[in-house]
Amino acid sequence: MLKSKNFRKVLFLIGFMGIAFPAQDVLAQGSSKKGNVKQLNIQADKLRDSFIRQSAEIARKYSDAGDYEKSKEMLESILSIKKDVPGVKAMIDQLDEKMISSNSADFEIDAARNWSGPAGLVAKGRSIRIQATGTYDLITDIKTGVEGLPEKNPMKELAPGVPVGALMGVVLSQEKGKPKMGKPFKIGEKVEFTPKDDGVLMIGLNLPPGHQSKGKVKVRISGYFRRSSN
Repeated sequence: MLKSKNFRKVLFLIGFMGIAFPAQDVLAQGSSKKGNVKQLNIQADKLRDSFIRQSAEIARKYSDAGDYEKSKEMLESILSIKKDVPGVKAMIDQLDEKMISSNSADFEIDAARNWSGPAGLVAKGRSIRIQATGTYDLITDIKTGVEGLPEKNPMKELAPGVPVGALMGVVLSQEKGKPKMGKPFKIGEKVEFTPKDDGVLMIGLNLPPGHQSKGKVKVRISGYFRRSSN
């Protein structure tokens, strides 16, 4: 008969072997799974690289065909899966410039009328560039006494946040079927503007009611817009 001490050793060894062998199996299975994941990572990298190459080629063909918008979309799809592909952001900047410069219109604004007709239809999130040159005579006939201008005066009807006499723009849109006027923005000599809504772009001079200004300024608008009839 085995002594109790030896018996306990045998039971311990049996228990240890019963635990150890399955543990070795688990380790072996874990190594196998790691190998499978490594292979999958390699396949995923190859698939990604192939997608990038094909997307870049399609983007080039779209650009050659003059469809800069589609070309930009393909390049942006590349950045959506890999943000640091060399040269892609620079190519997108070049396409943005092409889209802006490839569509433009020129017109004049008579200071006596203050506002032009509708300058064009603009789209939400699509950038436009507005450039202007020229000078005009800003003439007002505002009378006041020694107390200064009254609380209600023509100067208070100027667009807030835009210097007096400056060229400015505003987008007129629709909200729930009702007209909505966007926030006026300064144009000055040049501005690049991205509308927050689809709508009609109006361009004018920030002048008080009753002014008698004279002269004309020349305006060029380019980018993502469609010229509307005056």
